[in-house]
Amino acid sequence: MKVAIFAAGTGGHIFPALSIAEKFRKENVLFFASSRDVEKKIYNQSGYNVRHLGLSGFRGKDLISKIIWLINFPFIFLTSLIYLQRFKPEKIILMGGYISLVGYLTSFFSKADLYIHEQNSVLGSANKIASKKAKKVFSGFPLDLENEIYVGNPIRNEFKNSSYTEIKIKKYILVMGGSQGSGFMIDQLPKTINSLAKKYKIIFQTGKNHHPQLENFEFIDFIDDLSGVMKEAKFVICRAGALTVSEVQTYGIPAIFIPLANSVNNHQLLNAESACSDGGGLVMKEVEFLERNAEKKILSFAEKDMNELSKNMKKDLHLDAAQRIFNEIKQN
Repeated sequence: MKVAIFAAGTGGHIFPALSIAEKFRKENVLFFASSRDVEKKIYNQSGYNVRHLGLSGFRGKDLISKIIWLINFPFIFLTSLIYLQRFKPEKIILMGGYISLVGYLTSFFSKADLYIHEQNSVLGSANKIASKKAKKVFSGFPLDLENEIYVGNPIRNEFKNSSYTEIKIKKYILVMGGSQGSGFMIDQLPKTINSLAKKYKIIFQTGKNHHPQLENFEFIDFIDDLSGVMKEAKFVICRAGALTVSEVQTYGIPAIFIPLANSVNNHQLLNAESACSDGGGLVMKEVEFLERNAEKKILSFAEKDMNELSKNMKKDLHLDAAQRIFNEIKQN
């Protein structure tokens, strides 16, 4: 059974897609992605066949960039259609983001069944458009759709075989701004958690963003062995993208979520609130750092019983998400 998977933009779309792809024979999978360096790195390591398209997101661009995007899009669509028709997939999976629009439009020229996986608490724009045509919508969080199957988010295998309580002595505080990093977190967090750096080493994923040089802070563009770092982290301070939330829940690490303030449909805040509903973490809005009460909240959180927080954070829902998606696609 051949499957074409459209996954691009961030690790939050790509890593779940790779987890699903592992259930199929490698030669029967074709990925469609953009040409960003971080995507090329991830896909090169995966060993899958990938077609990198010269496409980026539409939201947030200036007028000239949007005009250029609209001019280029028909050529990108035609290129994708040629690749798709040569590959002749029986199934198409859209993972959300701007690349899903390409997958949705090309599906009209294919006999393949269309499926969607939505990682977040709110359907993204492209997935919302495609959901009417999709045979099934697999969801990471409940969406209340007629054709929905709530499965959770597929996660990387390394998060399935370890847990927060494995290592008793914690050395780090882990800070992550997503696979692309966060300029806001780089600007605000070092001064806010500087007192914690006297006791714990701060591991800080930055993406390609510029960062300061500070004692007992280790700034890293991208953490390849995230589960390995998590094992020795007391807690994590992070954004609330769907994959991050799902991996935090699966591992059961206490977390302070700082949702991206301008995330589409406020989905990061909804993700974070859902993850913290049982008391395993703390949701802090960006404005709290501007009001200068963030340090007190973080220091108070650091004094809590982490093992108890871990129990409240841990969820097993995501462990078999990829297998459930594969089984459903295979049967239909």
